[in-house]
Amino acid sequence: MGMKIWQCEFVKVCDIIPKLKNDGTIIELKPQARYRNEKKLPLNKYGKGPFCRFAIPQNFNISGVYAIVVNRELKYIGECVNLSSRFNTGYGNISPRNCFKGGQETNCRINSLILETAKKDASISLWFMNTREHKSIEANLLSNKGPVWNRR
Repeated sequence: MGMKIWQCEFVKVCDIIPKLKNDGTIIELKPQARYRNEKKLPLNKYGKGPFCRFAIPQNFNISGVYAIVVNRELKYIGECVNLSSRFNTGYGNISPRNCFKGGQETNCRINSLILETAKKDASISLWFMNTREHKSIEANLLSNKGPVWNRR
């Protein structure tokens, strides 16, 4: 079953479900404590956390445009060269270095938003459109103001 986002057809990849403790609550992480901050870098704007950990299937080694949808509402549009890598080593597993200035602020921001949303028992899903034109299609989709989780 597909979903149209502004004339583009997306297919559902999976639900995004953070890892849980034995008691059913979400595991919250603050990986920045594991970073040897020899240069005394400050945390980036989104680096404080807490963060969660999640993964998507490993078999999406393809480029395209992805959408994060919460309770059937589009929240974020992005593009990637390798969807599984983008989510499993980017958004879904925040490395300690990414919490500091010069790190991947977007990974921290999106992970925090997913954690916050999951704590409210919302349904979070990942949708994807396989395309080599991922950069231009993402730009076109975002040109109309863009979803609320995308920076403007």
